[in-house]
Amino acid sequence: MEMILWGVIVLAFLLSIAGIFLPVIPDTILLWVGFLLYHFLVAEPGMGLPGSFWWGMVIISILLYGADLLTNMYFVKKYGGSKWSSIGAMAGIILGVFLFPPFGMLIFPFLIVLAIEMGGQKRSADQAVKVALGTLVAFLSSAVVKVILQIIMIIWFFIAVA
Repeated sequence: MEMILWGVIVLAFLLSIAGIFLPVIPDTILLWVGFLLYHFLVAEPGMGLPGSFWWGMVIISILLYGADLLTNMYFVKKYGGSKWSSIGAMAGIILGVFLFPPFGMLIFPFLIVLAIEMGGQKRSADQAVKVALGTLVAFLSSAVVKVILQIIMIIWFFIAVA
């Protein structure tokens, strides 16, 4: 039974990393599922993960949730985009995953932001393209940060259980 639980824990970790690129998969929640499965079902009673591990995971989880928002806001603002472009980029990622996976999550945000900036915001084509490219940079930057943070969390987990 313990081997099955370890298999589920590792699967949860792998799916969490896939969730970075597929927004319909709850990446951070899957990490926590793995941690909780170990703590309550695999570890000897009273010998689970230490308090310092849990506090560290809470802090990094908050950073994971903030990574998308902060990078998106930063790059859209840096490239001169509107608040509607930020919202459109998020909607584009979600639509793209369902309508044209996996490339849709890059293409749809770009096209939606381009349309918002040219149509709703009355920007020139050059300005609109610049903002649309900024949303791609934001998505890719956020993904890199999230991969790094999740790998840190997974490594910390395996160090804590060793």
